[in-house]
Parts: sequence; structure tokens; C-alpha cells
Amino acid sequence: MRTIHRNTMVLALGFTPLLLLQFGCATAPEKPAAQAEPQFKGVVPINNIMVSVVDHNAHIIWNASDPKKAPKNDQDWHALEHAATTIAVAGNMILIPGPPKDDHVWVADPAWKQLAQEETNAGLKAILAVDHHDLKALEAAGDDLVVTCEACHKKFKPALPAHVAKPNEQPEHYHKAAE
Repeated sequence: MRTIHRNTMVLALGFTPLLLLQFGCATAPEKPAAQAEPQFKGVVPINNIMVSVVDHNAHIIWNASDPKKAPKNDQDWHALEHAATTIAVAGNMILIPGPPKDDHVWVADPAWKQLAQEETNAGLKAILAVDHHDLKALEAAGDDLVVTCEACHKKFKPALPAHVAKPNEQPEHYHKAAE
């Protein structure tokens, strides 16, 4: 057995310099330019993201400052962590235009990009507050989010209310009572 191992070692070591000469200097094949960076395609209108994702999760954060709705256990804090994380990533989601023409106009505007970053920053601030179970810091992050939302609505969607909508203003946010 020892002879076989030794012969195998000599054989392998004998070929190593040849393998290095043959393959060691070869350059890695370059990726085609189209594969260098993924192309993202928005499949949902930004307005839908704002209503379904941002508005919903923002209200979870804002509601935490109400003593009746403040987090009382780990499950409540986990829900806040989920909402804060969603707000943070939504700032990036709204940089990808969906099908409507407005989306492409908004995303091209430097003010939109700045407001999207401010949304992300508010979400990150909320994540940190939740991580420390700090309601005052969470409220401050929620305030930052309000300022960002109102600035964005003022510039890009002035027809929407800049306050928490009542059922008759945005009925899609309210569950209808069983008839």
C-alpha cells in the first residue's frame, strides 16, 4: 500500500507543474456586459407599493406611540421590527419604476431619489429603536417618516391627504363591516 501511495504522490506532484503552466496563467473568462449588473423591472405601480406596503407598515410604527397600542410583549416588538424593516427596504423598492408613466417620471427626479433615501433612513432609525426597545426613539423615527411622507405627497401626489385618512377619504384602507 505504501508503494501505491508514494507512486501516486510522485505522479501527482510530477504533473502539478505542468498543470500550473497550462492552467495557472489562464485568465478567467469575462462576463458579457449584460450580465455584469442585474436589470430590475418594476412589475407593480409605485402607488400600489405606497398604499399596500409603506402606508400599512408606517401605521404600525405610528400606532406604537399610542399608549393603548404600544408594544407589550416580544410578539409586539417583532411586528414593529417587521414594519420598520419593510419601511427601510421600501425606500429602495420605490426607486424601480413600475408600468405607469408617472413612475418613470418620479424615479427620474432627484427629489424622488432623496425622499426615497429619507424613507429608508427613517426605517433604519426605527429598526435601531425597536432593537433597543426604545419607544421615544421609535416615535422620533415615526416623526421622520411623517415629514418624509408629507414632503413626498406635497411634491408628487398633492391630491392625497397629508394626514391619516378617514374612511370616506381612503375607503380601501378600511375593512367594511359585514352587511
